[in-house]
Amino acid sequence: MAKKSALDIANLTVVPEEVVPETKRYTPYREILGSIKKGYAVVLSSEDVNLESVRGGIRRLQRRGEFKNIVLRPTNEPNGIKKLYILNPSDKKKQ
Repeated sequence: MAKKSALDIANLTVVPEEVVPETKRYTPYREILGSIKKGYAVVLSSEDVNLESVRGGIRRLQRRGEFKNIVLRPTNEPNGIKKLYILNPSDKKKQ
């Protein structure tokens, strides 16, 4: 790996504020999790979304004390596609 040269402060690129792109991203995790009825799950595929990003976003909410009842169940399908089941378990006890 080539060593990076020192930052040349005299030749920095300066642009007006208006040309700086916005990086605000919003994923509606709260809306998605709040819409799952008890006893049902949302299924996401690795073909559609980055499952690690989704899991991380949900885990952050859970660390903050939100949606503690939600269970994440990742699976690997025989065809190599990964799926993530986001489950809102029912109140029934397994027998």
